[in-house]
Amino acid sequence: GICDESCTALADCSYLLLQSMDIDGSKRLAELALLLLEKLQAKKYLPRVYAVIYAGIFSWCYHLKLSDKLLWQGYQDGMLIGDIEFAFVNAISSFQNRFLYGAQLTLLEKDIELCRKRMVENGQAPHIAICSALQHAVSKLVYFTRDPLSKTGNIIHEKEASELSLARNNFMLYASACIHFCIVEYIFGNYDSAANKTQERWIMEKEYSRTSKYYGSTDFYDCLICVAMARKSEKEKWVPLAKSARSKVKEFVKFGESNCAHKCFLLQAEILDVEGNVEDASSCYDAAIDAAEKSGFVNEQAIASERAGDFYLRHGDTRSFHYYNKARDLYHQWGALAKADHLYKSTPS
Repeated sequence: GICDESCTALADCSYLLLQSMDIDGSKRLAELALLLLEKLQAKKYLPRVYAVIYAGIFSWCYHLKLSDKLLWQGYQDGMLIGDIEFAFVNAISSFQNRFLYGAQLTLLEKDIELCRKRMVENGQAPHIAICSALQHAVSKLVYFTRDPLSKTGNIIHEKEASELSLARNNFMLYASACIHFCIVEYIFGNYDSAANKTQERWIMEKEYSRTSKYYGSTDFYDCLICVAMARKSEKEKWVPLAKSARSKVKEFVKFGESNCAHKCFLLQAEILDVEGNVEDASSCYDAAIDAAEKSGFVNEQAIASERAGDFYLRHGDTRSFHYYNKARDLYHQWGALAKADHLYKSTPS
């Protein structure tokens, strides 16, 4: 028969189907779980159902921004009814989605800090660790400086390194911390650091036979990091790895176009450029920028604009100034003030 717990069972089954890449089956069970949740008025199960569905299949198939609001509702309802664990699962998933689709960073930072304090009050150690890793990533984009005289920058860097080391015994925590770390290192142009940590994550993924996909974002940044390394050395090693990561992002486009179409354009541009196909690369950079703007990923629109600026600068084309200026404006719009300043100081204007 059907009871209140049926909605959680269907949500869990939806998640299991998602892991086996049965996207259509996962969506059908998720929709049925939400229908039962509403019909049975099983409010005490809302936080769990929302955490599984809106951080699961719906974030894979629909724009991350759509799931974000409902995950936040799952957090608020969970705190009200006393389901503390799933309340914080919803909160963390909401924060991660906001970070990935380019929500305003200064507002995100405030929400993370307030929620982290509530986690401390409620003794939620694993959630605190994940939240802290994301908070470090956000803080570096907003404030971070690698100036050796900056105490703030050194404190953030030392705490982050310590927490990454402590997280090694928990795969999901370590993978999450690694991914956030690598995204920020890549954005600041610290490609060796990003590549080293990415390779560490790959080894751990093989050991645990698990991956953390983040709706295509993990493979997206893996590909960008591989291309950046291919430009430096060992092209024969890094280009095949980049192409492998790009092929995985292409799979996400099939069911999550609004989250991943612009990613594919940028990866195509980067690979074409590193292989010497200048003319086709140029049009792909513009396609990536336009598609990211259409999807509302201001963070990845900024990255695509910066990569286009690098592309034109390498080829002695003065259009690089236009793209760098655009990238700075977009980083500023995102709230990545430290990155905007970094780009201003490190590129021609």
